[in-house]
Amino acid sequence: MTESALTDEERALIIAIVSTTGHYDADALQAELARALVSHGTIWVCDVQLPDSTPVFDCPDGPFPARTFVSNGINYQGEIIIWITRGHLSGLEYAWVTNEPPTRWPRPDELEVHPA
Repeated sequence: MTESALTDEERALIIAIVSTTGHYDADALQAELARALVSHGTIWVCDVQLPDSTPVFDCPDGPFPARTFVSNGINYQGEIIIWITRGHLSGLEYAWVTNEPPTRWPRPDELEVHPA
């Protein structure tokens, strides 16, 4: 698997989700996203590699504490899950539920975020 930087779409998605909660440090998040390297297990499941630094997220390991539903305006398309490990972004997943896989990451305006 090759590693690459987060795309603009992936970065916008992460910011749109975490900005709805108080479980993060905004300045540290921007710095972390700039340094993040992503490897794709599949197109819609990404492992994120980061150098050790100050924790960004004030939440336990596991899914970020928000449910993020994807809709095309009418129909439920799936969920976006951000994974956290030791206070850092460790994964990004698009859990789609449609017959056909998505062709792109959803835009922030296609999200319905419910902080936990």
